[in-house]
Amino acid sequence: GFETLLNDQYAIWFVFLASFVGIVFGALPGLTAAAAIAMMLPILIAYNDEIGGLAGLAFLYVIGKSGRYGGICCLKNTAPGNNDDLVKGLQYIQDRERIVRSILKGYGEVGNDHPISTAYGADHCYELPLRQYDPDKAKWYLNRSGYSSAELYVAEVATGIGDSCLLMQNNLKKIGFDLKIKKVPTDGYWGAVWMKETLNVVSWNMRPTANSMLDIQFGPERAWNDTFWNNERMGQLLKMNLAETDPKMRHEMFCEMQALVNMFSGMIIAYHTNVNNGVNNKVQGIPDNPLGSLGGCTWPEFAWMEA
Repeated sequence: GFETLLNDQYAIWFVFLASFVGIVFGALPGLTAAAAIAMMLPILIAYNDEIGGLAGLAFLYVIGKSGRYGGICCLKNTAPGNNDDLVKGLQYIQDRERIVRSILKGYGEVGNDHPISTAYGADHCYELPLRQYDPDKAKWYLNRSGYSSAELYVAEVATGIGDSCLLMQNNLKKIGFDLKIKKVPTDGYWGAVWMKETLNVVSWNMRPTANSMLDIQFGPERAWNDTFWNNERMGQLLKMNLAETDPKMRHEMFCEMQALVNMFSGMIIAYHTNVNNGVNNKVQGIPDNPLGSLGGCTWPEFAWMEA
């Protein structure tokens, strides 16, 4: 007990050291437990704004853009998700720039209601015009839809999804539309809510290729086609794209597929999040891979630490 502690000079030294560290860390304004732990680690996954303000103290920096995103699924096989005007109204009410600037703190990029972000390189359709925040146009579509209210199921399944839905709710209120947000737990969400409730939030990680991302989520009759949008032309393009060797033709096909999803699916994608990790400046060799955290989870194979 105390006798052992007081008779062990090393134990006493550690007690005083711990007290000193606690006093120093406690004196830093805004320091949270998560930030304090982060500052003691050489590698940190899911680096976020809570830790970001003190990143410089531990020589942490942010790395990597990605195709991962949080979005809203409007099921096309049931009302009101099968109402194209309602979906268009919800798309035009997305304040995309503000979401990236204020909610993601700049750690992301605006989305265009399809899953292929700029992280996919040449397969991203830069020619497709970005859908802008337009409350007047949103109001026009919502009035034409015949709906004055809807219910959206929200769980914190993606970075920023809860706050972006609250922003959307507030913007809809300004134009006379009542969006009811039903908050549900993440535990059991994918089995109880996803692909079941007419309007629900979703998160997707990036896939190795643009074709595989579009196919798994928007291929006709696919098991994870979470908007139940089955388009014959989309299925044809997915197959033709795999066999096409001409880069120009492949890009044109990708552009058409992204335009189809943007215009006709029940998907609302206002933003894409970065792969944000904190790495101590002594850690080297982690590749820049947009597929996931810390080099697409390949860091154990490549990372090394300076002595």
